Amino acid sequence: MSSKSNSPFKFKQSYSQKRQLSPTITNTPTDKTLISSPKSLTTIYSDIVKRQNTTISQSGTSRIIATQNPERSFYRHIKNPYSQFLFIIEPEYRKNCKTPLDIAKRVFSKGWNYYNNHPQKTQIFYEFIVVDTDSIKISPKFDPNNLELITHTSVFIQKIITITEWGQPPHHYKHFSSYFDIPFYNYFDYIQAWHHAFLFQNIEDRHSWFFCFDKTFNAKQIIPYWFMDWWTFYGPNQDILPPYVEEALYTFANNTEDNPFSPIMTSFFIHCKLSWIMYWDYNIEEAPRTLPTLHRQSWTKWWNKYDLSKCTPATILQSLKSKPSKSQTKQDQHLTLRKSQIQTAIVSSSSKKELEEQIKKLLAYIPDEDDNKEYITSTINLGDDEDFIPVSRSRKGK
Repeated sequence: MSSKSNSPFKFKQSYSQKRQLSPTITNTPTDKTLISSPKSLTTIYSDIVKRQNTTISQSGTSRIIATQNPERSFYRHIKNPYSQFLFIIEPEYRKNCKTPLDIAKRVFSKGWNYYNNHPQKTQIFYEFIVVDTDSIKISPKFDPNNLELITHTSVFIQKIITITEWGQPPHHYKHFSSYFDIPFYNYFDYIQAWHHAFLFQNIEDRHSWFFCFDKTFNAKQIIPYWFMDWWTFYGPNQDILPPYVEEALYTFANNTEDNPFSPIMTSFFIHCKLSWIMYWDYNIEEAPRTLPTLHRQSWTKWWNKYDLSKCTPATILQSLKSKPSKSQTKQDQHLTLRKSQIQTAIVSSSSKKELEEQIKKLLAYIPDEDDNKEYITSTINLGDDEDFIPVSRSRKGK
């Protein structure tokens, strides 16, 4: 591209070229004869679990969580009740394809797991957006026997940028901090980045994700509505919770204000900085006299190395007592709203005088109290590979 020659970063490698997801990680070449053929997760995991229904109902201000089956295993992947519709399966797509994965590979470009009409907006492009904006920290783990095989990747969520924090109209562009094939992106790209960045798949089609809200994540931050769509697919299923953690969820739900636009599980995981493991796969949905469709299905499980003593009804009550009162919480919400309005005023004001007048009006409503932030944090130690999808240990040429 001609734009590359004019770039001030032309002597630097792009993110997609070096793809250093972590300062300690480099992609080391290995003997490709050792790479085994991809295997479909659909065949392996299709019958592992059956989802058991649990509900959260509301009665006045109280939210009741249904009791789970005490004999249910908490260390298996639980199927997400919601899947992502991808496309209607044409007869040509299905010809000579034995699995949903085969169909996806036929339809999507090589190395892609979604459709995009821009050939340069790859999974790496979207991954770089959430990394470059400091929205996440990402750290892949490689198979020691095959350094081209990423078995699972840790993702620590640090923030979710709202349109107000974006600071300009959503269609306006920002530049990456370092050179990339496409040098800029807008807020719509940022939203898509959350959905597409985690569609990476390894060479065996057996990749898992470890998600966690980082201890630096501000529990008071406004969560944009579009993130709820992300949570529906990538977030944990309530059925994965061990009994003590479910009791803690019950305590949390009945001692916090209800937000009708945010699942209680989202607030709970943010408050406790909990982690979960997920993977996704393809499946086919079809019935008599209906068109067959391809969907993306996700599965989640509890991270069995978590210290359960850190998330109990007692620790939840203790942490909530250290939080601001409801009146203080409302003041904080008003403060956040005023900050958002000030940022909006900066963007929309056409003159300095107009800006000064708007800010003067808004400042009159801001409370003076300082906030006191406390978090429940957990130590992350990814020492048990059994948490993740088992990769094949057989290698060609051995």
